Amino acid sequence: MVTTDDSGRSLSAEIGSKVREFRVRAGLSGVKLAAAAGVSQPFLSQLESGQSSLAIATLYRIADALGVQPTDLLPAAEPAEIEVVRSSETQQIPLSEDQRSADARVILRSGRKISELYDYEIAPEDYVEDWFSSDAEHALYVMEGTLRVEFEGRPEITLAAGDAMFYKSRVPHRWHSGHGARIILVVADS
Repeated sequence: MVTTDDSGRSLSAEIGSKVREFRVRAGLSGVKLAAAAGVSQPFLSQLESGQSSLAIATLYRIADALGVQPTDLLPAAEPAEIEVVRSSETQQIPLSEDQRSADARVILRSGRKISELYDYEIAPEDYVEDWFSSDAEHALYVMEGTLRVEFEGRPEITLAAGDAMFYKSRVPHRWHSGHGARIILVVADS
């Protein structure tokens, strides 16, 4: 789902513009960035021209390949002393490129230590099982249902409604939710 910001520009166009800006600044060709991020060069070209949207996992891979934080690729939002975010005014981003992917509702983007806030509604049939890692710290809160979190090389942890988890995202991890869940994920740049 492509949404627009206050200026009427699509989120995809804003992200694509930022990707191009950082790629040029880093002196990388589209082919080199695509290879480093594990995406095709045609996809990267479409992304940079605002003709393609991307999943959160892909956003993180591109940011990592560029040596920037994922929030650097999102449209800037000036931190306000008090910020109200209405559910009808948020943007949807898929978690992965899989067609069955769950979508995340981007609740907050700012220059604060807390840089991202997501509200996930995961249906039983949604795919959320891609391995993921980043340099950020995560706080995860399960509002409804259950979520199983698997960290590479460690036993799986099951979280129920009301449970919270805080972790450094450097360790590759993934989620499983066979029965559906609603979670809040807070991402803080480390």
